[in-house]
Amino acid sequence: MAFTLRSVKVPPNSASLEEARSRVFDFFRQACRSIPTIMDIYNLDDVVTKSELRSSISSEIRKNSHVTNPKIYFMSCLHCALSSDQEGDWK
Repeated sequence: MAFTLRSVKVPPNSASLEEARSRVFDFFRQACRSIPTIMDIYNLDDVVTKSELRSSISSEIRKNSHVTNPKIYFMSCLHCALSSDQEGDWK
């Protein structure tokens, strides 16, 4: 997973809330595009479906939907990217 999600870049601080939101959506799209590769690397086909992984990613993003500070949006994306890198180190 770490290798796959390294291509998911965390953007620099956003100037506005709208820009931060669009960057979060871009992050979500990139993460969802890497799901098939992640499933192949870790043989997750018998454990979870692609739609379940997409749902879990979107639910994690929705947990921060109340945030109105663009810097906190940035920190959330950074946290997601770092968490995915650390999970790859466990395997």
